[in-house]
Amino acid sequence: MGKAARLATIVTAQQTVKEQSNLYYLRSILLMLEVECVFSLNLDMAIEQVSDDNIHDVVFIDMVGVKWNEYIPASISALAKRNSIVLVNVKETAVSERSALLAGIKGVIYDTDTPDVQLKSIRSIIDGELWFRRNIISSTFSELLSEHLQTKNITPAAEIDETQYNLTKREKTIIKLIAEGAQNKEIANKLHISDHTVKTHLYSAFKKTKSRNRIELLNWARQFFPDALTRYHTN
Repeated sequence: MGKAARLATIVTAQQTVKEQSNLYYLRSILLMLEVECVFSLNLDMAIEQVSDDNIHDVVFIDMVGVKWNEYIPASISALAKRNSIVLVNVKETAVSERSALLAGIKGVIYDTDTPDVQLKSIRSIIDGELWFRRNIISSTFSELLSEHLQTKNITPAAEIDETQYNLTKREKTIIKLIAEGAQNKEIANKLHISDHTVKTHLYSAFKKTKSRNRIELLNWARQFFPDALTRYHTN
């Protein structure tokens, strides 16, 4: 990733950040990763500000005392279309990871996650990856794929010419592995290639499918390429 200036907003109702708290570690991790961070005490104002300036790389929302275990607010879903949103300090069962993933949120970090797990998750998110439990990504994509195939059977669509996208066999394999919840390092190990090579293939797939991120890529695959993804899931 380049050295361009990066900015993160941490939205929290907490008046002060205590040492050794999760927000303290979050701020420290961001500074270590050369990400400037600002704090906001009001979620609605932060949403308006971030939507207006549109320069924030990541918006971290402190979930202390907040529960979104059934659905994600429309304002957050709308914001997630323009910015990378991460939910932090999440208590178990307080958030539906599936709903968060479908809303375009980039990751969920729990209040019980250790500092090293927080570091790994934040670094992955800043690097463009998703941070959800692997089974959530896999099951959610499988459900969407199943829904798509059922709809396809009910309402036949025009046949799609695979060659118009020019995805390589390796790119299709990587998309399939992402759908199963694999991170870049896991993909690299499985395919015996470098992390850099994984990113190169991934960015190429983004460009060919006109996707801006992994969620859009998976959504594209669900709509247009389910059969090809299954067929090319090989080394």
